[in-house]
Amino acid sequence: MHLRMEEDEARSLLAVVTSYVVDNSGVSQDAKGRVRQWRTDHAEGTVKMAALADGMNEVIGAYIEAKTDRQVRRRGRYERTRSKK
Repeated sequence: MHLRMEEDEARSLLAVVTSYVVDNSGVSQDAKGRVRQWRTDHAEGTVKMAALADGMNEVIGAYIEAKTDRQVRRRGRYERTRSKK
């Protein structure tokens, strides 16, 4: 399975998570301000947002690959064919 988040999709996920932190976490006003600033620094079209989207894709891809490998090994019917990186 291959999953690739585009930058705007990663930005949408970022908005949901940071909004939840700001609204529901009970952190100080200073911490909320820092989260808001971090979100502003990662605005759509910035280099930081592009790097974040790439990082998210890398981590999600590694997670999916690891989970798939565990499921295949658990069933015991197949051997891993990909070489480790």
